[in-house]
Amino acid sequence: MEDERVRNEKTPAPGICHARGMNADLPPQWLIYVVVENLERSIEQCAVLDGELLAGPKSMGETGSYCVLRDPAGAVVALFEHGT
Repeated sequence: MEDERVRNEKTPAPGICHARGMNADLPPQWLIYVVVENLERSIEQCAVLDGELLAGPKSMGETGSYCVLRDPAGAVVALFEHGT
């Protein structure tokens, strides 16, 4: 049974991921995840604004998909789109 905190967008949920396996290409820093309506469109907009796609998009199965981006100033953020 899925933990309700995962689907409740109002409840923060911390996590730790180690830089190995599918996470080996993630930067060694804290990542904030921003929920977006359309991940592909957000990635395209990032490129238009001179940002860089660092990782992904990666599927998390039915939960959704995410990617990691870096803006032109060097700040890193992860974007998350809920699955259906």
